[in-house]
Amino acid sequence: MTVLLFPGQGSQQAGTAAVFRESCSEAKFLFGIAEEVLPGDVFDIILNGAQESLNDTRYAQPALLCTETAAAALLNFLGVSPALCAGHSLGEITALVACGALSFKDALVLVQERARLMSTDVPEGGMAAVLGLSADRVEEVLPEEAQVANYNGPAQTIISGTRRGLETAEACLKEAGAKRVIPLAVSGPFHSRYMETAGNALARFLENIPVAAPTIPFLSSVSGTCEVDPCRIRALLAEQLYRPVQWTRVMEYISGRKAVEAGPGAVLQGLAKRVPGGPMVHAGCTPELCRAFAALQES
Repeated sequence: MTVLLFPGQGSQQAGTAAVFRESCSEAKFLFGIAEEVLPGDVFDIILNGAQESLNDTRYAQPALLCTETAAAALLNFLGVSPALCAGHSLGEITALVACGALSFKDALVLVQERARLMSTDVPEGGMAAVLGLSADRVEEVLPEEAQVANYNGPAQTIISGTRRGLETAEACLKEAGAKRVIPLAVSGPFHSRYMETAGNALARFLENIPVAAPTIPFLSSVSGTCEVDPCRIRALLAEQLYRPVQWTRVMEYISGRKAVEAGPGAVLQGLAKRVPGGPMVHAGCTPELCRAFAALQES
């Protein structure tokens, strides 16, 4: 029983979309839809843009959606049928496409608006990775202007906050025993209460996006549980902007299962290795690795 996992923003890699586009006929078909829906400059950067361009939220989010959906299509073509899907932050939108809850076309429309809101309706602030300190301890010592944004595992927690809050947090966390506090190259305090205005705007936009009940179990990284109700899923997609990512809960839920990270990079594979008893996550960051995973399932 295979679990498909989809990484979030930060995993985008120049050239990956073009490679997956040619991986199978269904992937080509999906990119044909993307070419119709996305503005020409966005589609061109997804396929041909340099890494610096792809790091822009406006391009990174649709690029990941296209690449990850193509990877899922290739795995399906190769006979890998997922028993469950989950995504880290942005990756949840791809997971919902893979689960049949969102059409790819509607997902493209949604991700463009999500990217726009996260590029324009963003308050002052940022994020940082905290290494070597438990999430519980991180919560205990954080100042008022900072909060946990991602529960990524027993030894990695991401925090969000104002610039002043993050500066204060770094001193408090190091005093509490954190090995490192690493500022992240992001444009705002994502997955925190400071993004609630953007989340509310996305909720209004989502009222016009059709969401169906998943045909394959969908594990939310906002609630940490499987969600089936379309209204609930729609609400969580908006709340995701200002609520923390519960990735540790996702890893615990699929503990002991085989999973494949369908998309560029190996961030989720790395996080899984740090969770005791966690899932065995295989990389699917290239068509060749997807084919290798499919062959492994047949053996």
